[in-house]
Amino acid sequence: MNISILLRHSGIWESDVRYEQYKIDGIVVGENISLVNLKSAIATELNIDESKKNMEIRYVVEGNSCPLCIRNDMG
Repeated sequence: MNISILLRHSGIWESDVRYEQYKIDGIVVGENISLVNLKSAIATELNIDESKKNMEIRYVVEGNSCPLCIRNDMG
């Protein structure tokens, strides 16, 4: 099964739950993708050189809940 992921990037965190002035892109990945491969897919889509930038991946479960940080394959 494939999963569509909406990427909100290049914005500003106004608070713990508000991310503003962002750009939107998206990717489709397999449901068993590892964190390393997810970071690589995002970096490729956004033209980010992983050797020069450190990416932090956060996601929001619903509404205005606090973003959760993905730290490993179990996240």
